[in-house]
Amino acid sequence: MTGLEWRLPSSATGPWPAAEVSFTAFDIYLSGSVDPADRSLTFANNIVGPQTQVRSGALVIPVDSFPSGGSPNDFGFFIGFNPYLYSGSNLLLELRHTGFTGTSRSVDAIGTAIPGYGTLFSAAWTGSYAGLSGSQGNFSVTRFTAAPIPEPGSILLLATGSVVGAWGLRSVRRIRRKRRSAKKVA
Repeated sequence: MTGLEWRLPSSATGPWPAAEVSFTAFDIYLSGSVDPADRSLTFANNIVGPQTQVRSGALVIPVDSFPSGGSPNDFGFFIGFNPYLYSGSNLLLELRHTGFTGTSRSVDAIGTAIPGYGTLFSAAWTGSYAGLSGSQGNFSVTRFTAAPIPEPGSILLLATGSVVGAWGLRSVRRIRRKRRSAKKVA
């Protein structure tokens, strides 16, 4: 995975933000996770395996980068991060950010009373960058972007092409050398 996006709820009456929004710190961590039914409000209890920080630093969201007028709305501003290899198991997204300049806006989310919450997905939040525990919250609809990974057969074809290409160049050079040598003898 190389990034993520959110979208505005269908109830949004216009694009967001009306003015640039700046976070002084917007950090993203990814890891394996406990099953959603076992999710704890103590954040560290939800991490399975190593936790990887994939993004660190400031974030600026440009004007009107989240569109509205759809049902659902299109996904908005892409937030890129260092590549993370997702194995297909339960995934934990931990997002930590400091205060920001500009206006806030809710993103499209799935409420705690919707079927699937607590069995397929769950969420917890706190109002502090350094918070260790929090409260149950709505699950934000998130789209992760994955970098394409070549299939093993494609890698083999590329490697074979390189070997054949190098062999072909050597063959052409040998033929040219033989022709030059033949001309010198004649």
